[in-house]
Amino acid sequence: MLHPTKTIFQKLSMPLSVLALLTTVTLQPMIAQAECAHDHWNQEKHSENFEKRMNALRDALALSESQQVAWQEFTMALKPTAHEAKHDRSEFSQLTTPERLDRMLNMMKLRQEKMASHVQSIESFYSTLTSEQQKIFDQKFNQHFQHQK
Repeated sequence: MLHPTKTIFQKLSMPLSVLALLTTVTLQPMIAQAECAHDHWNQEKHSENFEKRMNALRDALALSESQQVAWQEFTMALKPTAHEAKHDRSEFSQLTTPERLDRMLNMMKLRQEKMASHVQSIESFYSTLTSEQQKIFDQKFNQHFQHQK
């Protein structure tokens, strides 16, 4: 006589296997489409959003005439540049692990250098602000990063 648990397992194993297979086959195109949408980067839209944020920040800060040069230098330093082309995944997958890791490390170093440049530009501009303007700046920058989460 078969054990009752084995009978239930035997009855459910085939339908569950088919369900798992169908789920995988169905979700795979959706996952690929989501990755593609995530990889799509619109330079124009990004630049427009940057301009809107900078205009709102400038208006909120109510900069004096003497702060305008520092503002121009600040915005030029942070202005978005052409986005790096996404790496071809097929090319990346053909690299050896050490080669792939080396490329990843180089990309990380480039991002770190860009971030260090941004920090320097922000610190330089921030030092020209009054204490009240610094509070506004802190609030606006914090809001920007809260929305990116």
